[in-house]
Amino acid sequence: MGVMADHDYSAELRIAVEATRAAGDEVARMRREGLRYGHKDGRELVSEADIRAAEMLHAALTAAFPSDGWLSEEHTDTAERLGRERAWVVDPIDGTREFLMGVPEYAVSVALVVGGEPVLGVVYNPAAEDLQAAVCTDSAEDPAGLLPSHFTVLVGRNEKRWNEVPPLPRGAKTTAVGSVAYRLSRLAGGHGDACLSGYGRAEWDVAAGVVLCKAAGFRVTDVLGHPMRFNQPDPYVAGLLIAKPALHGVLDQWFRRLR
Repeated sequence: MGVMADHDYSAELRIAVEATRAAGDEVARMRREGLRYGHKDGRELVSEADIRAAEMLHAALTAAFPSDGWLSEEHTDTAERLGRERAWVVDPIDGTREFLMGVPEYAVSVALVVGGEPVLGVVYNPAAEDLQAAVCTDSAEDPAGLLPSHFTVLVGRNEKRWNEVPPLPRGAKTTAVGSVAYRLSRLAGGHGDACLSGYGRAEWDVAAGVVLCKAAGFRVTDVLGHPMRFNQPDPYVAGLLIAKPALHGVLDQWFRRLR
């Protein structure tokens, strides 16, 4: 199945932006007024705001597009989505820990996947009043360009805190950002040169940010240098390696030597 490149996604984008902004504004309100939270399996946090945002996004998007599949962190996954050409891939709050701690590095993340490719993405951080949205139905990579002598790599806060960022070539510096969805939004917005994560990620963490980065001309692969597919039976990707083509090529070769 391939992406319908000639499809006009303006209606989907408008509705997704409206739904994402509404959910983000609601969770910001709940954070200000106080809310309960707990743990899912293991150490992963979940709050009343995660559940409320999930309900709002599901109601808005499935009402508008009832034939689409659905994959979300806060909904029970079923195989039904695998038979759909289109599926919404949603994280109601990416960075729940940061959200609860008052660190302004969380985001609502909404993506539309068509034929395994994410084609529409919205990432909204209400704490920073930062909403990024894009439609991208082709590679849209920038020309290879020149390799920068110094470059900034966005990484996770825990990856940096626990020294889990792999060795990087000379000229690299790292900047930590909490939510991976917000990290990708920051990268697409010009606040870094690359994004790296050696951890596996759920599709809902990264699908929307992948669209933003592709639309901004970045090359997007998993950390092994392989293309990523979405709405898969096992909805996880093998880390992230995202950069403009020239830098991506250098980083990919660098990591191949380290493996």
